[in-house]
Amino acid sequence: MTQQFPNLSRIDLNQLLALQAILEERHITRAAARASLSQPAMSRVLSRLRAALGDDLLIRSGVGYERTPRGDRLLQELEVLLPSLNAVIGSNDFDPSTSQQRFRVTGTDYAAGVIVSGTVRQCRKFAPDVRVEVIGWTEDSYRYVEMGRCDVALGVGSVPTPPKGLKVEMLYHEHFVCLISVDCKFRGKRFSLDEYLRRPHAVVATAEGQQTMIDRPLADLGKARNIVLQSPYFMATALNIVDTDLIFTVPTRLALELSKLANFRQVLPPQEITDFPYTMIWHPRLSGDSGHVWFRDQIRATVK
Repeated sequence: MTQQFPNLSRIDLNQLLALQAILEERHITRAAARASLSQPAMSRVLSRLRAALGDDLLIRSGVGYERTPRGDRLLQELEVLLPSLNAVIGSNDFDPSTSQQRFRVTGTDYAAGVIVSGTVRQCRKFAPDVRVEVIGWTEDSYRYVEMGRCDVALGVGSVPTPPKGLKVEMLYHEHFVCLISVDCKFRGKRFSLDEYLRRPHAVVATAEGQQTMIDRPLADLGKARNIVLQSPYFMATALNIVDTDLIFTVPTRLALELSKLANFRQVLPPQEITDFPYTMIWHPRLSGDSGHVWFRDQIRATVK
């Protein structure tokens, strides 16, 4: 066996788990707590890993540690390898009441505020020891799903288009609503397109510097909004429009949450701004795993 896989003789499975903790946490004490080891024991493990792999793995940078390029590559490989090994070695039975499994979700703060928050409440009822980790949406989010770094992506259907090899399920159709400050002089129930374009806007840029499901259709009409505030965060942007004349156009489900922060008025957007599908995306290798099937069911239960 060692002749067939000579590199495996230098390391054991427990060290792989410790290696993942060290590389993810970039902090010996936190990694030790996560791996149920003492700090000195984890330091010894790191020394053995450095010797076995011929790389520092972590180097001091300022007040903390950064992964070496080899450490980055190892972490990416471990995020795919360890779940696969766990599935091969263990059974496919999942007991939510006792599971300590980690589920990783990537999405915008819309997904975190509207879907993940409800999913966590579902998990706390039935699986109090599972861990949900939210990874912020980037242009690499679908690639993370392909690589195994994320288990589920929550996003606007087809913006950007998911790779063909991934599973895509439409969760629901979402509608837009405009939030304005209560003292805004506009008193109508819906903005006309001309009125909407004439007024100043606050936007959350979710992709390509745009709020794509609004700005792309307007661009197709040869129109553009008067954007005076751009931010990556829905909650902060909502607070920033209080006592201003800015329009903040957001999905309806999120508007319900944001209206808890301040006393906004809601106005319907122009009819040219239509609804859009919101989707759940995962890799086919997770389709039959009982734990991931359960977790996706909690997401479905939340949005219904």
